[in-house]
Amino acid sequence: MSGSEQILEKIEQLSYFDNLALYYLCNETPPQTLALAFLEMDKKICGSMLGVLEVKRRKYVHELMAIQQNVPLEDKKAAIDGLLLIADGLISRNLIQKKGQFFFGDKKD
Repeated sequence: MSGSEQILEKIEQLSYFDNLALYYLCNETPPQTLALAFLEMDKKICGSMLGVLEVKRRKYVHELMAIQQNVPLEDKKAAIDGLLLIADGLISRNLIQKKGQFFFGDKKD
């Protein structure tokens, strides 16, 4: 994958990530970015992502979501773009493998 090649084009593609891939993505993404993105994302995808977070981090992200409710839409969309870039970075580092339309976290030994 070249540096400018983007694998993920839409946030909806995260629905094709397995739990391990979502875990890696959530742990690589700053909590503020997760919170802003979750405010605009599909609730099912958000639920899946929140479900893989550790309890303390999930609570913190929920608190940030409550605080950031009134942030401008542009900031929320920028957070979604950032989330896609982080996911692409994980794919390029082979922590997440794309197989067909699905994405699987690669277990680290």
